Amino acid sequence: MSAPIRIAVVALGLAALAASACAETVYRCGSSYSHAPCAGATAVDVGASPNAAQRAEARAVAVREQQLAAELVRDRHERERARPAAAASLSPTAATSAPARKSTHAAKKQRRVVDDRDFVAVVPTSTKK
Repeated sequence: MSAPIRIAVVALGLAALAASACAETVYRCGSSYSHAPCAGATAVDVGASPNAAQRAEARAVAVREQQLAAELVRDRHERERARPAAAASLSPTAATSAPARKSTHAAKKQRRVVDDRDFVAVVPTSTKK
């Protein structure tokens, strides 16, 4: 046999196998599917291909979903444009200024006043001289 004929025979054989695989009955057993029936199994028709009306309906549903998605994106963009820009920090805005601190030694030892700035960890200094 020549190579093109072998290829054609193999292709026809694979097509026949695919067609026979589609013709098999599949059984639904609870939430799983199997080729072997189980107790209370229901047969599922897997060989039926959608007709023209079903394909047209599926296309219409896809178009409606794309339009809805585009509308949702437009709505989100409008909401984002209407909202003021978010601050870069997680702390409240610095509308009030921090209280003036004394530069004396006693004032440095006092607890820091909690203000609107972000938390900054500070390593305590040694009291030994």
